[in-house]
Amino acid sequence: MKRSLWAVPLMAAMIAGGLQAGAPLDLKILHFNDHHGFLDPSTMKLTYTGDKGKAKKVYTRLGGLPRMEAEIKKLRNDHTLVLSAGDAFSGTLYHTLFHGLANVDLMNGMKLDAFTLGNHEFDNRDEGLKAFIDKANFPVVSANTIAAKGSILDGAWKPYIIKEIGGEKIGIIGLEIGQKTKVSSRPSDNITFLDEIKTAQKYADELTKKGIDKIILLSHFGYDNDVKLAQQVSGIDVIIDGDSHTLMGDFSPVHLKAQVPDYPHPLTAKDGKPMCIAQAWAHAMVLGEVNVKFDANGTVTRCTGTPHLLIGKGFRQKIHHKKVDVNASTQALIESVIAQHPNLDLVDPDPTLQAKLDGYKKQVDAKKNNPIGKADEMLKHIRIPRHSYGGIDGANMPLGSDIAPVVAKAFYEASKRADACIQNAGGVRITIPSGPISYGTAYELLPFSNTLYEIDMKGAEIHDVLEDAISNYTDNTGGSTGSFPYAYGLRYDVDVSQPKGKRITNIEIMDRTSKKWSPLDANQTYVIVTNNYIAEGRDGYTTFKQVQQAGAHAVDTYLDYAESFVNYVKKLSAEGKGLTKLPKGEHCIKSYKE
Repeated sequence: MKRSLWAVPLMAAMIAGGLQAGAPLDLKILHFNDHHGFLDPSTMKLTYTGDKGKAKKVYTRLGGLPRMEAEIKKLRNDHTLVLSAGDAFSGTLYHTLFHGLANVDLMNGMKLDAFTLGNHEFDNRDEGLKAFIDKANFPVVSANTIAAKGSILDGAWKPYIIKEIGGEKIGIIGLEIGQKTKVSSRPSDNITFLDEIKTAQKYADELTKKGIDKIILLSHFGYDNDVKLAQQVSGIDVIIDGDSHTLMGDFSPVHLKAQVPDYPHPLTAKDGKPMCIAQAWAHAMVLGEVNVKFDANGTVTRCTGTPHLLIGKGFRQKIHHKKVDVNASTQALIESVIAQHPNLDLVDPDPTLQAKLDGYKKQVDAKKNNPIGKADEMLKHIRIPRHSYGGIDGANMPLGSDIAPVVAKAFYEASKRADACIQNAGGVRITIPSGPISYGTAYELLPFSNTLYEIDMKGAEIHDVLEDAISNYTDNTGGSTGSFPYAYGLRYDVDVSQPKGKRITNIEIMDRTSKKWSPLDANQTYVIVTNNYIAEGRDGYTTFKQVQQAGAHAVDTYLDYAESFVNYVKKLSAEGKGLTKLPKGEHCIKSYKE
């Protein structure tokens, strides 16, 4: 076998140090990341090419841990590692109700070889993570996350583990995204985060000195960050990545566009050695399969693989605005498309794990009716001030929705960095009646799979975003009234009779600490929290997208927006308070004219 030039002095050093060269190894790595409590499958719309080359849309169920476990069992062999790159916490009612314990119960059935900490593992504070780890039957690794001596998380994880496969030792180093965890989650002062790149190199060197020449970085640092890390470290062979929800591979047969077209992606380490990186999207919808060939010196000679999109076998389509099962010929056509593409897999859920999940699902369904707090008055929802909507008479609502600005306040409080929140009217779905508020009510109010998104913006850009939102329904044929902007921490006058650019005036912003209001400074940078749907420029919010394309700092916190509202209502309840309309001085709409 042909060796690279760097391998010869390394071999000499190993012999001089009394270490023996290893042996070639074929290793399979099955991995997932950022499943965020999505134990159940997710309903997704896929598009395939139907008869006469026309694009056809169908709905199916993707992923879920039981379906993922079935795929793991199918692919696993004697040379397999099963790894999770973090963020098991937050995102669904399973997490809200069971605080990660239902999650870890199912994960225990998957025979994981290692799990690294994600930033959301601290969402339930140190105590919540401690309960999760205490129940886990798999090792947790995080090299740059340090728990203070004597604290409840002291000794709960290790910087790395060593596994033996095929007679060869493999080091698995864990890595956490430190700054994001500090600002977007809830670690205590007992938790310290070290520099990711320096820490990765430190433990790669430590493992190398132990004679281990096959090293995996199990990282929750994000795809772009880890690509940069790879160029600055030596000794790491494979990066199994998480945090950025990056879809890798070719899913064009079902019209899913990946951010990275190749899977895994080849990289070159600082010392010139080949390495590769892989990530498996999010929400348990993709199981990554990386196949790595090492030579006797631990050099990666081949890194290939398949990202498996885990598709349920039932498909539905919309006919006359109703979802119905597809007919037999359509089912056969869809299955033929899937069969021709290695990245697409029709998978039945693993029955053992599904039975375990069903036990929790019954409790979730029962607890949907359990109260999380109460509303002291009816909080009505209309989209446009004075315009009736959803059976609610808007004639006596000159400032528009009661509940949308309250939702914005809940998001504002969930974000530690936000100076203000902007929320589209269409993202809020119902009126909240006076009386008990249940989990089910909260998820009916906010039914989408949205997360909270933070964007650094100039005051002038905030003005432009608000103008975009008004223009979308005022100026665009068929524009949506759902784009009307509500907010918390901002207040402004609206006059839709004016031309675009002059409809939003007299904008004020509230200081987060003093609660005092002052005019929005066009040149000052503020942090706006919003939902990830409009953060992508959808529903007419084009400036949100444009400022990010121009290089503005933006972070998807991955905090579930419905869960953020649940936590806000629970906090009020713990304080002996009920949900109420905002005082007029806090409502975002100061006046509205047409």
